[in-house]
Amino acid sequence: MENKVVIKVNGKELNLKDFPRRVAYNVVLGFIRSLNLEEEPEYIEIHIHVSGKNRGDS
Repeated sequence: MENKVVIKVNGKELNLKDFPRRVAYNVVLGFIRSLNLEEEPEYIEIHIHVSGKNRGDS
């Protein structure tokens, strides 16, 4: 299966070019693998809700 990355902001899918797609894939996969899970990830799903008071903060 092809490595697929989908990023949506406010329900709208972003059209990622090759470089940001590869960066997102490698960063997230590297983070998940660093958790030393018992099984290899096949599908990863991340949801981030940005509340009003946290917008712009790290």
